[in-house]
Amino acid sequence: MVVNPVEKKVKKSVWRTLREIFFNKNVVITISITLILLLLFHIGSSITVPVISLPSNFAQDDSFTSMLNLLAGGGLSKMSLFAVGVGPYITAQIIVQLLSTDLIPPMSRMAKAGERGRRKLEVITRFLTLPFAIAQGYAIIALLLNSTGGSASQISIFGKSAIGDLSAGEIISLLVIFTGGTYICIFFGDMITKRGVGNGVTLIILAGIVASFVPNFREAITIIKGKFTPTEPDYLTNVVLSCTLYVLFFFVILIVVVFINGSTRKIPIQQTGQGLTTEINNLPYLPIKLNSAGVIPVIFASSLLTIPGTIAQFLPDTAYASKSFITSYLSLNSWWGLAIYFVLIILFTFFYSYVQINPHQLTENFEKSGKFIPGVKNGEATEKHITKVLNRVNWIGGPFLAIIAVLPYILSKAIGVPSGLSLGGTGMIIVVTGAVELWNSIKSSATTSGYNLTRTRIVGTNQPTIVKEEKQEQLW
Repeated sequence: MVVNPVEKKVKKSVWRTLREIFFNKNVVITISITLILLLLFHIGSSITVPVISLPSNFAQDDSFTSMLNLLAGGGLSKMSLFAVGVGPYITAQIIVQLLSTDLIPPMSRMAKAGERGRRKLEVITRFLTLPFAIAQGYAIIALLLNSTGGSASQISIFGKSAIGDLSAGEIISLLVIFTGGTYICIFFGDMITKRGVGNGVTLIILAGIVASFVPNFREAITIIKGKFTPTEPDYLTNVVLSCTLYVLFFFVILIVVVFINGSTRKIPIQQTGQGLTTEINNLPYLPIKLNSAGVIPVIFASSLLTIPGTIAQFLPDTAYASKSFITSYLSLNSWWGLAIYFVLIILFTFFYSYVQINPHQLTENFEKSGKFIPGVKNGEATEKHITKVLNRVNWIGGPFLAIIAVLPYILSKAIGVPSGLSLGGTGMIIVVTGAVELWNSIKSSATTSGYNLTRTRIVGTNQPTIVKEEKQEQLW
């Protein structure tokens, strides 16, 4: 999308924008639908499956379960219907998108076939979600029972505390419940995307993170207080200072993430014919965001890293070597796992930025519309220039996303605070990026709805005159 800076000079105040949003009936309806669906998801995430018994102090602090809980939108922390969440769907999306990049010609042709091809790929994604949902559901059952060390007094499923005691029917019934919950989450996400505002899957994950903010802050402050002895002379001062620093650094990282997320590299664009301008300040431009891929690379990398942990739950207890390898090299609790997570985020940043901004397609659009980049020849030179700029931007945005994502795990190793409660991280990136996308979607919906309403009024006002002129022509 090419943006003209002349249009940007007319900026609306926040209050005027809010007034346009909340006085627009169609926008209010879409926002209400979104909130109702998110509320239903939150209610479902807060109710534990009746056949599962959890202790009152149930918590899952290791990196694997924290990542699963993040992708489930918080449903795993209560072992609810939505304990698996949209994680399997995201994994299926990754595989389908990778296979659609000329690896499998029929799928590549579907990706280039417009809306009809995208619908076929979406059907394939839904079918591929099923085995991943079943596998992850079984992994959650095994992980839940193994975490108690066989103590039936703490956690039990159907009154049993070991996965070997569960019958095939009991396991299948739980898998049906968790898999059904996954498809209900996908349905909620589709309804939000089509009938509401914003991306449904991102908002489901965002809602779970936002709902956990207050409990996480409370738990983090409790852990910080526990690091000091009440008998110390400066106990109160140390606690207040530590908690203040924790909150302060949290907001500093939040501001940095917002700043980087809103940073843009502008490529000037010229228009042949009457659109040609000689004033530099009035040049339209092609905006390339520093974080052009958004939150997708972080979600994709997180989803991929849950696969080894899921596989480990299927391995027998005698497979010590395989489980040890996964724990030592493919877990976020290890430095090797953090390094793999870091690299995956950067790779997905490059991959998905080219999905969002296709230099070849942009070049073709420039040639058709008579646009060009000043000082750059049309055709292959333009494509190379856009590709070079996009690569440079990604080498800044990709590592930044990766650093923010691995920061909680590094702090967890350094100061002993659980990774889910540390500063920054995947949750922070999802919250900021998702909130910005949601706000832009609401403003876009308000603008489109207002334009359609104005157009309808104009047509309705001119309709009697048009009918009158048609009648006169008939008389003649």
